[in-house]
Amino acid sequence: REMQDTFFVEPPEAHLLMRTHTSPVQVRSMLEREVPIYVLCPGKVFRTDELDATHTPVFHQFEGLAIDKHLSMADLRGTLEHFARQMFGDEAQIRLRPNYFPFTEPSAELDIWHPGAKGGPRWIEWGGCGMVNPNVLRAAGIDPDVYSGFAFGMGIERTLMFRNEVGDMRDMIEGDVRFSEHFGMEI
Repeated sequence: REMQDTFFVEPPEAHLLMRTHTSPVQVRSMLEREVPIYVLCPGKVFRTDELDATHTPVFHQFEGLAIDKHLSMADLRGTLEHFARQMFGDEAQIRLRPNYFPFTEPSAELDIWHPGAKGGPRWIEWGGCGMVNPNVLRAAGIDPDVYSGFAFGMGIERTLMFRNEVGDMRDMIEGDVRFSEHFGMEI
């Protein structure tokens, strides 16, 4: 992430920061496991995002990593389509838009069609994804001429927001008892 996306912990000379993503688990997996590698990495993350209908500065993220022989962008798309159908039903629609992420190439933004979005049905960013850059594989001691991989990441709150047709993510974190009771929580 960019420096301006990060919360630093005082004192500055301690060089501590709140994690902005769960990618270190992926790196550790590549360094410590034998291929093939298939991992999901959930965790709480902290970013300087403005609080709005689809962003919060503190949220839970999960990332996936697959490294094996002959993996392609088609495998990545198929995995994401399968996951979307499991989460949102057989009619779930996703789209991939080209983007840049430093550790994947090619890279894409992952959007999902959200019929219950505040302001009306529309495509909303769900996460990011791409093919693991061969230089990343090489740095982890994995031969990119033999293995390829894909990675993706998305917010858990945003996923629940889409699944439950919540129009505004702020409703999920503001502590309104009526909102919680609507989802069967006893307060």
